[in-house]
Amino acid sequence: MTDKAPHLQLSRQADNVMLALDGADPVPVRLVYARPISNRAGEVSIMDIKGKKELAWLETLDQLDASSRGIADEALWRNYRLAKISQVTESHVNHGHRYLKVETDRGSRYFNLREPGKNITRLSDDHLVIRDSMGNRYEVESIAALDPDSQANLERVL
Repeated sequence: MTDKAPHLQLSRQADNVMLALDGADPVPVRLVYARPISNRAGEVSIMDIKGKKELAWLETLDQLDASSRGIADEALWRNYRLAKISQVTESHVNHGHRYLKVETDRGSRYFNLREPGKNITRLSDDHLVIRDSMGNRYEVESIAALDPDSQANLERVL
């Protein structure tokens, strides 16, 4: 009996990523990082489209051929892209709710931050990922790199 790694082939069909496993008919799948905040370059699970069953596990995307790797990179980028905050133009706290108005690489955003202890992930003392009340994620790559007003506005809600 041999322990042969399965052959994985990813393709696109309309908006779906399709997986052909060991030459079987392709099925729609979703790609999920094992550690989406702390290690987006690492392990990936290929799940059925409903996210209930794991079909394959990748220690690294380097296990895929070039075409499949491109499809996987694009699908993961689309699902896990983070708006990078470059400026915090306004912030205030009202009855325990924190509101931020920010400039990002994807334009201006205004959002509500609830329970900072649960919705702010510190990747380091200077690097944050913030999840707003709608589940959107924003990244502050370096608090120290923000202008002084932005730092003060951010500190007000942290």
